[in-house]
Amino acid sequence: MDELSGENLEPDLCKDGLQRRKIQEAQADISAAPSGFYFGEEQTEKSEDTVYPRFDMFPEHLRIGPWSRLAAPYLPAPPPPAGPLQLQRPTAGCRPSSKPPAASRPKRCGPVSMYVAGVQAYVGYKFQWWPFLTYTCWSYALLNLHLLLHAVQLPRSAEILRFPVLAMATVTTFVWWLVLVPILVSLTEGKSRKEFIKLNFSFFLVNMHLFNFPLALAGHLLAPRKLVFADFWVAAVIAILYLLFYLLALDPRGVHLYIILTPRQWWCVLCYSGILGLYVGLFWIFS
Repeated sequence: MDELSGENLEPDLCKDGLQRRKIQEAQADISAAPSGFYFGEEQTEKSEDTVYPRFDMFPEHLRIGPWSRLAAPYLPAPPPPAGPLQLQRPTAGCRPSSKPPAASRPKRCGPVSMYVAGVQAYVGYKFQWWPFLTYTCWSYALLNLHLLLHAVQLPRSAEILRFPVLAMATVTTFVWWLVLVPILVSLTEGKSRKEFIKLNFSFFLVNMHLFNFPLALAGHLLAPRKLVFADFWVAAVIAILYLLFYLLALDPRGVHLYIILTPRQWWCVLCYSGILGLYVGLFWIFS
């Protein structure tokens, strides 16, 4: 009986060994692949001619391996709000009467929405699909949707995105310029550094990483209303959805756009808590 069970186990052990080897080989390929590979770059050797930061410049233990036991329990679905989402419409009495009335907003939002759509089309034409995986492009797309809903006179729907757009634009602009740019500049050298700096002042990034914030802020100040908890709840849901998309879709495929979000270290809970805390702080500031 023992001999038979041992004979039956041998094929299973061989199969497990082959599967483990395939996984290790796949992880090795992911570890060695440059980030440009995921973005459609056709070169296969490392070169200073690319403007893409290399994923393999990050420590391997942040990119490959099992998740921390603290990561998965920290990512539950957000609880539903206690009551219906009651969002107020913009009011003319929140600011001095010299401000433009909210009724004129569709006329202003239409041309701005067309411009933002033009920027999105330019990005898609020049860089193909990969930028639309980023938090930046999610933020810019929601900004355009917010403007478009006002332009077609659907203010109730547009108001759902008021604080999410404002929070994401703030995070995109200030975290990029004050945190990520200095880090990425320090990690690159030679021509790669020059190209990265040049990229930051390109039409694409100036619009999505700089002009997006004043657009979102102007929309909040020109047609003001008091923020309510429902605004924060919607923004938190969108943030969690992007985090889940990043961790479940991008990270397993080796696309480490935001290495600080790695779920493989215990301190990931500090990062995720920091993001939530940042949203709370922005809600308090803009309220």
